[in-house]
Order: sequence, then C-alpha cells, then structure tokens
Amino acid sequence: DQAAGLAGQEPIDVTLFIPCLNEAENVVGAIETVSAACRKLGRSYEVLVFDDGSTDGTSEVVQAWQRANPDAPVRLFRNERNRGVARNFVDGAFAARGHHYRLVCGDNIEPPETHEALLAAIGHSDIVIPYFTEIRNRPFFRKVISWLYTRLVNLASGYRLKYYNGCPIYLRRDVMRFHVETPGFGYQAEFLTRLIYEGRSFVEIPLVAYDREGSASLNLRNLLSVGHSLMTIMFRRLRIVLFE
Repeated sequence: DQAAGLAGQEPIDVTLFIPCLNEAENVVGAIETVSAACRKLGRSYEVLVFDDGSTDGTSEVVQAWQRANPDAPVRLFRNERNRGVARNFVDGAFAARGHHYRLVCGDNIEPPETHEALLAAIGHSDIVIPYFTEIRNRPFFRKVISWLYTRLVNLASGYRLKYYNGCPIYLRRDVMRFHVETPGFGYQAEFLTRLIYEGRSFVEIPLVAYDREGSASLNLRNLLSVGHSLMTIMFRRLRIVLFE
C-alpha cells in the first residue's frame, strides 16, 4: 500500500483511478484494458487502484498481478473500511502524477474503444466528457431514470450537457482544487457543473456504452446523494443569478 505520490518524478499524461469494492473477478481486466489503450495511443500513464474495503480478495488479486508485472505503473491503495468513491476520487488525485485524471470503473464495463476515444481527445479542452448514444443491456426503467436525472441536473444548473455520469477526463489540478462535498452517486454532476462554472472548457464525445447485468444504483444512500447534489447545483446557480 502507498499513501502518497512519487515526489520528484517527472509528470505523466494521465492517471487512471480505479475504485473497487469486491471486484476481484474484474479488476485485472480493467487494469489491462485501460493500460493497453494508453500504450496504443502513446500516452504516458499510471494506474491507481483503490480497494475500498473489499472482502473478496480484490487487493490480493491486484498484488498477485503486480508481482507478475513488476514494471507496470500500477499502485494499490487499500482502505480498511468503505469510504465511498467520491472521497477516494479526491484522495487519488493527491497521490497521482498525471496531468490529466480519470475514473475507470473497476468492473471493467468499458470496452477498449471507449478508452481510446476519450484518451485521444486529451488536449482539445480542459474536460473530455463522454455521452452515450446507446447503452446496451440497460433496462428501460433505468434508461428513463438516467434521462430524468440528466434533465434535472440541466434544469438545476442551466447547462445543456448530454450526460453527467460517464466518467470524464479532468485536469488533475482541478480535482485537487475544486474537490466535491457530496460523498455518493451525485458527486460527478456536482463537480462537473462546478468546473464549467469556473470557466473550464469541455468537449463531449459520443460513445456506445454497456450496462453490466445486475448493476444497480438505486438505493437510499445514492438517492440522498443525488438530492444533495441537485440542491448544491441549484443554489450555486441562484447565487450566480442574484449576486454575480
């Protein structure tokens, strides 16, 4: 386990942050898929794996992979208790070296083409935002909820983005400077709208996504997080309208 960045080393193009909660079956695939995309595009990179309180041996799987691949730029961070993806997202930024920074899901749901399309867009704007023209294997009711969520965030923020939960590529310094307050599911929309408010440029990249069977994001914790984020976004907009 390592808790700090590698001080004094040269910066690299991008840090890929992989949060995991019981992803022993998938995490190696996530590491290898995104690493291959970086090598194909000639991007210098590192991978930070955050095991957020797993009980299925996720860390042991990553450690075994590291022993088999000692030259791979992969570091493991292990939390004894679950701290939530938003907290780990910010902690990872402070430990990282990349100029750019992106969350990659530990379940390895994204195909190589997704990683390559996003990594290829680095340098065209401050933020690279994926949006999905199609999400395969997603149940209809979840498509409706996703559509409604996007509309609510746009209504609260006054922006017109096509999608808010697709794991954009950010400038790492922005993650350290404008880190989020909410601990759960809604942090991405809160953070993204904050950066746009701060004047960061962005480009939206159309992609096809895949939903893993059995994946779920509807629970009380996430609903409360979404509510908190929507209120934060709305009050930020009101402050702009009334006082700026």
